[in-house]
Amino acid sequence: MTRLSPSKDTLRALFAKSGNRCAFPGCTHELVSERNVFVAQICHIEAAEPGGQRFNPSSTDEQRRSFDNLLLLCYKHHIETHDISRYDVYALKDMKQRHENSCGEKPFKINEAFLYRLEAEMKSYWETVVTANERDHVVPELAVHVNAGLPAIHQFSELNQSVERIFELLSGFAQSDSNLNEEIRKHLKSLGYDLTVYDAVPYYENPFFNRNWELHALAVNNAFADLHMAIKTSEVRFLEEYVKTHPNENDALTSLNDAKNELLKLATSAGYVD
Repeated sequence: MTRLSPSKDTLRALFAKSGNRCAFPGCTHELVSERNVFVAQICHIEAAEPGGQRFNPSSTDEQRRSFDNLLLLCYKHHIETHDISRYDVYALKDMKQRHENSCGEKPFKINEAFLYRLEAEMKSYWETVVTANERDHVVPELAVHVNAGLPAIHQFSELNQSVERIFELLSGFAQSDSNLNEEIRKHLKSLGYDLTVYDAVPYYENPFFNRNWELHALAVNNAFADLHMAIKTSEVRFLEEYVKTHPNENDALTSLNDAKNELLKLATSAGYVD
C-alpha cells in the first residue's frame, strides 16, 4: 500500500471551503495564522494506513487522499476525533459537510506560497519513505517495494495485476487438489500395493477425489466476482472525482470512459457460480 499526499488542487479546495477555521462544531481555531503559518492539521476521515482510526481496507490510496476523505481540524479536535465510538465515518462526513456548507459561500483564499510549501513538505515525507524502503530496510533483499511514484490513474492497474497474481496462485492450488487422487494412486502403485480396494471406493466417499472442489469451483470464483465488481466500482468513482480537479488530463478522461464501459458490462453480466 502506498500512502499518498493530497494534491495541490485538493488542498486548495479544502482551504477554500474551510473559512480558515477548524471544522469541529463551535471551534473558532484558525488554520493559517496571520504570519501565514499552518497551525492545524489535515485529517483523514478514513485513515490513510492500517491501524489508524476508521481505516477502510476497501478504499484505494487515491480515495484516502481525496477531497471527500479529508478535513481540516485544530490539533485538539483532531485528537478528540480519535474516539471512533463517538466520531465514526458518518459523524465526520456530516461534520465536514456542515462546516463546508456554512463556509463555502465565502471562500478562503489560501496563500499559494504556503500551499506550495505544504505540498513540498509532504513530498519530502514520501521521499523519506522511499529512502527508508530502498536503503534502510532491515532486510533489503526482502523488502516489499513501496511504489510511491505511481501516477494516480494507474493505481487500479497495479491493483488488478495483484488480484490476477492471487487468482493464478489459487488456480494452482485447485489444480494440485484436482491431481491429488491420481498422484496417490501412482505412488501406492509404485510401492507395490494392490489398488483394487482403493479403486472400489465410490468417488463421493474418497476424500482425495476432487479435493476441496466446492471451495475452488464455487467459493473462490464468487469471492473474485465480488472483488472485481468492488474494484471496478471504486475505479469509476475515483476517476469521476479525479477528472473534476484534472479536467485537462486526456489520459484520465479516457480511463474514466473505459472504466465506465467495463462497469456497465459487469453490471449486466457478472454473476455467481452456483
